[in-house]
Amino acid sequence: MKLPKWATALDVLAVVMALVAISVVLGGGFRVWVFDHRVSVTDWWRPAMWSAVALALRHALVRRQPLPQRLSRALIAWWRSPDTRTVLPIHLTSRLGVLAVGFLAVLLIGFPPEAASRWRIYSNDLLDLPARWDTGWYLGIATEGYRFDPNARADYQQNIAFFPAFPMSMRYLSVVLGRQPLWTGVAISLVSFFIALTYFLRLARSLLKDEEKAVTAVMLLAAYPFAVFFSAAYSEGLFLLTLVGAVYHYHHNQLWRAALWGFACGLTRPNGSLLSIVLAIMAIAPAWDAVKWRPILPPPSGWRTICVRLLAAGAPGYGMLMFSAFIYRLTGNPFTWTMQNVAWGRVYRGLDSLVTDRVGFIANNGVYSYASTQTIDLFYSLAVLLALAAIWPVYRRFGLALAILIPITILPPMAAGGMLSMGRVTSILFPVFLWMGAVVPARHRTAWIALFAMLQGFVAVMFFTWRPLY
Repeated sequence: MKLPKWATALDVLAVVMALVAISVVLGGGFRVWVFDHRVSVTDWWRPAMWSAVALALRHALVRRQPLPQRLSRALIAWWRSPDTRTVLPIHLTSRLGVLAVGFLAVLLIGFPPEAASRWRIYSNDLLDLPARWDTGWYLGIATEGYRFDPNARADYQQNIAFFPAFPMSMRYLSVVLGRQPLWTGVAISLVSFFIALTYFLRLARSLLKDEEKAVTAVMLLAAYPFAVFFSAAYSEGLFLLTLVGAVYHYHHNQLWRAALWGFACGLTRPNGSLLSIVLAIMAIAPAWDAVKWRPILPPPSGWRTICVRLLAAGAPGYGMLMFSAFIYRLTGNPFTWTMQNVAWGRVYRGLDSLVTDRVGFIANNGVYSYASTQTIDLFYSLAVLLALAAIWPVYRRFGLALAILIPITILPPMAAGGMLSMGRVTSILFPVFLWMGAVVPARHRTAWIALFAMLQGFVAVMFFTWRPLY
């Protein structure tokens, strides 16, 4: 017999308060600001008391399915789940493997001379391993909040360019994880990526109708050369989770869950709001004949359903607007965060210049010179070409919604910043890996996965030794 929702809420409260009490004992308590209110917990016995009260009240009113039994059953069910048995080995070997390669690269290869002035958190190279590149921005937001200088020059980088879901998760979770926001960020990325792979496996099963192809798609995503960022204190892991979670639940008509994931997506990265376009296309799919390219007139009840689905599809946009409202309060302009693109060199040049610049360089200097002097740019270009090549086959196999996710994700940043950070951008394009899982022949799967994994090792060496890889 199912427990009442209030009993489940008391169970959750008891567990959360118990974890807070343990963190206070181990870490000495914490003080954090939540929406202009300071929350202070420095005595372990207060959360422990609340946990005991919630536990006693719950079991006094509902004695069946005691909390310890529920927790043990849930853990056993998770461990025995086919999804866990499939995803966990892929997740652990790929994520921990990246960290191992990165640490070995630091020990055996070291840092280039230009990285001598790099910022550090720990003197220990292992503990300091996640302290790389943009992690500093997320860490600054997590520890000090958002800051804005209205008198700064246009090319002065400010942290309002980074959306809040990931750094705020670092801030609030670190208070119960030993006040270590850097490694809390890594933990968030690792856990998010595991859940994202689980969602992706389920979505791949429903779309591909083949277990081996679905698993291949998951392995290709985990082995992708730029999947390195899913092992770092970067927002990519959380962003992928919100993307796949929203699409999965929307695909199964679970609109509330899809809206929650979509709202979180809009708060995770600037382009997260574009997920609304994907979900809106999924919403109107019943009113569109994809074969004959013409509308279908559904009955009135069908239109009401479509309107509700469109309302849920707007959730990523609502998330972006919520952050913009905060920026308005901070700066007086809700879209000041968009202007920060200039500080990172993102100035609109058009897509045609991307092609002409590289063709001209190769024509004047040769392919070898391009590959040897602009190696990272070459890697980014290959990643973009793979994504662009996937648009049409993704549309043919999975529909317009998943196909449109690819160009709206990669073309805007390319037009404004060229190939800057395109490895990170392409790493979350799960429709590309769905297509590859569907079309790569069984005899070639191992070779593709091995190639991706070797290149991911190369990218890990670049990233963790402070070579210019963003």
